[in-house]
Amino acid sequence: MPSSYSWSLPGARKLVPHEAPQGRRINALAAYRLYGPPRLEAFTAGRTWDSYDLLAFLRALPPARVPRVVVLDNASFHTSDVVRRARPSLARSGLYLYYLPAYAPELNRIEAIFRQIKHHGMPVRSYETKVELQRAVEDAFSDYAVSLHSRRRRKPRPAA
Repeated sequence: MPSSYSWSLPGARKLVPHEAPQGRRINALAAYRLYGPPRLEAFTAGRTWDSYDLLAFLRALPPARVPRVVVLDNASFHTSDVVRRARPSLARSGLYLYYLPAYAPELNRIEAIFRQIKHHGMPVRSYETKVELQRAVEDAFSDYAVSLHSRRRRKPRPAA
């Protein structure tokens, strides 16, 4: 975090150590099952995702007895030729891709989960190392997944 206030002795220059944030990002791919028992699957990496990562993620999702629809936004690696060519094989395995309209993140249910994880699941905003950051992101996703299961087990309260 940049310092907004500091002091030094007269005639001395104050040096504030700063590490550039480039290369200290953790990206996440996540799938959220809405129906049936809720489930959250997430993969994290300290690099930029590409189409091959997306396909590996989709193929690694747990199998289901019914066809599944995966909702994607229009990120470039979601709409690439590699993904377009893989759609028939994904459909044969019961996995269908549905694309949201452009500039409509409010329609994507997982955006709310990302917001909860980013702002509430990770209260610490700064980490010393990339490994600590990745661990914090993975723990936040794991904690949220556990909370989904506990919400499902609650019995409805009687109406007034």
